[in-house]
Amino acid sequence: MKQQVNLYLTEFRVEKDKLTPLLMGQILGGIVLTMIVVAALDVFTRWQLEGELTQVRQVLVAETTKTNDIDAQLASRSQNSDLVARLANDEAVLNDLERIAEFLSETKLGNVTGFSEYFKDISRAMIPGLAVSGFEFSEGGEGILISGKVADSALVPLYVNNVKQGSSPLRSSRFSPRISRDGQLYSFVLSNRYE
Repeated sequence: MKQQVNLYLTEFRVEKDKLTPLLMGQILGGIVLTMIVVAALDVFTRWQLEGELTQVRQVLVAETTKTNDIDAQLASRSQNSDLVARLANDEAVLNDLERIAEFLSETKLGNVTGFSEYFKDISRAMIPGLAVSGFEFSEGGEGILISGKVADSALVPLYVNNVKQGSSPLRSSRFSPRISRDGQLYSFVLSNRYE
């Protein structure tokens, strides 16, 4: 069996090199042209920035001159001894006031809003079978002591919950109850100072 092969078919043709001298010249020319454009852009930008720098230097010289003139005027004004004495006195007063303000900000002077909200919360928290016989506020309302009598000792935690439902600073206080038997009743003391 014989088979003929046609060597002129496209599959059997040798491919030519695509990188010709003409193509290489075009690529090199494109690279050179790109470099020339980038260099020209750099020169133009530098020329523009030098112009802006010259303007900024002129403005700086003008502003420096103005500043020197103002300094000279202030120096001549500061020669007034009466004005200098008044300024020193005012600075001393200002320093004293700043020290007083700092002392007052660090010192706890107490409750400046009053205790009426405390009394409202204590009275609104009342429950049947419980009687408040005394209360004491110390350290500007930071120290709280409530004492009284109750028919059943289980009412004391309910009373504490009712007090914490109010709007005064009592709601954030943590009370430690002391309950003791006093005949048919129980005596209680609520305080936020002892555990």
